[in-house]
Amino acid sequence: MLDGLGPRLRFHLPDPGLRDCISAYYSLEVGDEAIDDRLHPEWANIRFALRGDWTWSLAGGLDPSPAATLFGPTGKSARITGSPRALLFGIGLLPMGWARLVQAPAKLFANRAVSLSEMWGDKADRLHRALAGDPDDEDRVHRLDQLLLGLLAQSPPPEPHLAAIHRTLVSGDIATVSAFAAEVGVTQRTLERLCPKLFGFAPKPLLRRQRFLRGLDRVVHNPDRTLTELLEDGYADQSHFVREFRAFMGLTPTAYFAEPRTMMRLAGAERERVVGQTMQGLHRPPA
Repeated sequence: MLDGLGPRLRFHLPDPGLRDCISAYYSLEVGDEAIDDRLHPEWANIRFALRGDWTWSLAGGLDPSPAATLFGPTGKSARITGSPRALLFGIGLLPMGWARLVQAPAKLFANRAVSLSEMWGDKADRLHRALAGDPDDEDRVHRLDQLLLGLLAQSPPPEPHLAAIHRTLVSGDIATVSAFAAEVGVTQRTLERLCPKLFGFAPKPLLRRQRFLRGLDRVVHNPDRTLTELLEDGYADQSHFVREFRAFMGLTPTAYFAEPRTMMRLAGAERERVVGQTMQGLHRPPA
């Protein structure tokens, strides 16, 4: 049971055989007060609402989340809320995980959330009930490891360039689509075809998103330094970064960092401790 000290968020590494597909499992228990926070742009996730009420929205009004929800990759911030004492258990899907476990064009689910039953049928509802009945995270992780390893064994091999595209995206060394294609070893036309299918977005928006996430990560890790001191990755000046920040997060950096960010502060610190990276979108796949 919760002890009234606020939300608890725990990350768990998956079985080694899943680590090119799953960044982490995570469990979020809301404390005595409801949470209302902004998610960063991220890769796909599967989230199970095991207790309480959860909502999710990219813009405008908030919609109740299904008991088991598949969230596609996002190119902008999303708002998430959880009622007091609610419990959520999630699976962070890397692009390889989407390709092998979901097996649908990512562009069809970009910036969208759908009931997991649309992809997995009755299996999604049975899995939700089983996870809700498990006594703790250890049992949930074991259950999901076994299920996902089984699905992985039955899935077709991935597109050969997927891993190289992902590694290049998170390297931080690529600024243009032409350089992106050259690093992967494909033509720009091939890259333009593969990125929406495998990652949800075209190459240029993906590079822009990754540049923003790296900038946000530097700001989070260096709260006492000015934005001007932290600018890298091709931002012309501070106003350029602020415009990009507003485009991705929906508000200015000053307004964002003035918010409580109760869940995301906790998530960044705990993810970094367990997984080695504060944000799923910056997660480096195994070599």
